[in-house]
Amino acid sequence: MSKLGKAAPEGGRYLEGRRYRLWQNQKIITISSKDKRGEILRFENGQIQGNLSSADVEAFQIFEQNLEQELEQAKIQKSQTL
Repeated sequence: MSKLGKAAPEGGRYLEGRRYRLWQNQKIITISSKDKRGEILRFENGQIQGNLSSADVEAFQIFEQNLEQELEQAKIQKSQTL
């Protein structure tokens, strides 16, 4: 199984972008904002805690749309090579 992200100093793995840091360690997932608000979303023990702004929600929606477009393009390219 491949691992996504880099090894985090505090354990687990993380992905980091310009605005957010996504961290995962065993069954805990957090998203932290880099604008000094710190942790804005945590999933732990089946519970979600968050403090998302409307700008965060909008950024995640745009990311989701872009990701879906990229996945669709990848499917098209794969089908053309078969």
